[in-house]
Amino acid sequence: MAGTVTMKGLSSDTDWAKLIEDMQNAQKTYATRSLNTRKTQNDEKLSAWQSLNTYLSVITTFISSNNLDKATGYNLYSSELFSNDSSVTPSNVLSVSLGSISGPGNYSIEVTSLAKAEKISSDVFNSKDTALGISGDILVNNKKVTFEATDSLINIADRINSSGGGVVATVLSISNNEYKLLIESEKTGVGSMYLKNGSSTNVLQSLNLLTSTKQIAHESGLDAFSDTFTDKTSAIGSLLGLTSPESGTIKVRGTDDVLYDVNVDLSTDSLESIATAINTANGGSNIPGVTASVEEMTENGITTYKLKLANIDINDLTDDKNILDTLGVTGSTRKNTVRSGQDATFIIDGNTITSSSNTVTDAISGTILKLVGTNIDKPIELRITQDSSQVVQKVTSLVQNMNNVITNINNQNSSSDGKTNPLFGDINLTSIKNSLHMAIFETVEKNWVYTSASSIGISFQKDGTLSIDNDKLTSAISTNRQETIDVLKSLNDSLYKKLDLYVDPYSGSIKQIQDSITANTTSIKERLDAIDSRFERQKEILEKKFNALELLISTSNMTKNWLTQQVNYMTKQR
Repeated sequence: MAGTVTMKGLSSDTDWAKLIEDMQNAQKTYATRSLNTRKTQNDEKLSAWQSLNTYLSVITTFISSNNLDKATGYNLYSSELFSNDSSVTPSNVLSVSLGSISGPGNYSIEVTSLAKAEKISSDVFNSKDTALGISGDILVNNKKVTFEATDSLINIADRINSSGGGVVATVLSISNNEYKLLIESEKTGVGSMYLKNGSSTNVLQSLNLLTSTKQIAHESGLDAFSDTFTDKTSAIGSLLGLTSPESGTIKVRGTDDVLYDVNVDLSTDSLESIATAINTANGGSNIPGVTASVEEMTENGITTYKLKLANIDINDLTDDKNILDTLGVTGSTRKNTVRSGQDATFIIDGNTITSSSNTVTDAISGTILKLVGTNIDKPIELRITQDSSQVVQKVTSLVQNMNNVITNINNQNSSSDGKTNPLFGDINLTSIKNSLHMAIFETVEKNWVYTSASSIGISFQKDGTLSIDNDKLTSAISTNRQETIDVLKSLNDSLYKKLDLYVDPYSGSIKQIQDSITANTTSIKERLDAIDSRFERQKEILEKKFNALELLISTSNMTKNWLTQQVNYMTKQR
């Protein structure tokens, strides 16, 4: 432990510890004054550069997020809905959201039906809390749900809801001791909810949701199809997440009226191996008149696969293990349909369009239609026009962001009442301000009416900030939209590229400046730490010296006292 002088000297009556502390504080203050001043200045500079960087980044983000350096950033439109029939309120039929679309247009729209979600119910159960003794797997939109024999109706609804199958299950209390299980699809449209047994036990039939009547689940002409799967070579049981995938023999009838055995094990068989098993079921040859294959489909960059059975109907298939149900080739009819799934139907300019959702994104390019009601035989009109006011608004916001930067630079590069701001006189500030000015002053190298920012109403004021003449800009957009947009696009492209050289978080010049300041601050801290260490060592030396001095004084005092005693004794003897 450094330091040994902790109290007043007993012999000298001097507070050595206080004396050392006062002396060192005075010396340390003198030794560290300039370093601490530089450290404070560095901290202020870092804060100032960070503030400016934030303002600059706001501009680059604004340009990129609004695509102002691209033509698409100026494809700004407004919409209007109206009806020539006073009995129709357009907002009660649909709403419109606009994005970047190919161009303006006028459309006549008639909504004849809205999309509806499918809803089914079970038969009546006499309890909602009693174990039903039903066990096995079902598939809800290909999401596995496993039931235990101890599950009640409430438990079953909870298991369905937690499966992520895109449905909502509830228990409806009809009266005392009368309950129904209701299942409703979260999505609207035809075929928005698929329920099938995932094991040999007919769980869905036991729950009174499906009948025992089988049908082809997906058919086109004389062909039957399975559900779609994400892979054609992986085991079906694995793709569906089944606990105990079924295995057994399905029978397929050929055109010779003979039933051929096809062995399938869903724990190991894929779509491809099942197709092969069917095609070789006739002693290694095809079943007469029946061909199996795997079809590949790609939509929105996603590839899926499905099993195809050509020239087949429900009477040609026998399956006592629900294997074909699990594959989605066959399925049972709903026992109690509360509401059938329904697609929305609407007419645009005489063209009938269907949609599984009431939110339509692909009917008119870049336009979202949200259907909320019908207007049969009473069409409403949708008018989409270019919106100059939105362009002016974006340019105004850009100018405001630019002025925030220029004002910040002006403030940083100023002094008042003898006090200078942290970046006063910094040449980098001047460089940034000049870059902004150059970007705005650049001209489009074309023989146009509008070739620069000033020609469309953007100009500099005396303090370097920008002003915008909204009337002049609006007029330029109205009289020559393309030239004006090209000027704005060129301005923003140049501005973005120049500013990115400053604000890039990895290699930008502001980052380099901040790194240099930080390195200098680190060096100062190291020097301050070295000074602290030096004074700590000095303290130890001084404490030892003063302790020795205190001992010397103590010894001297003892000698003095002895001599005095001797003199007094000798005086008395005389």
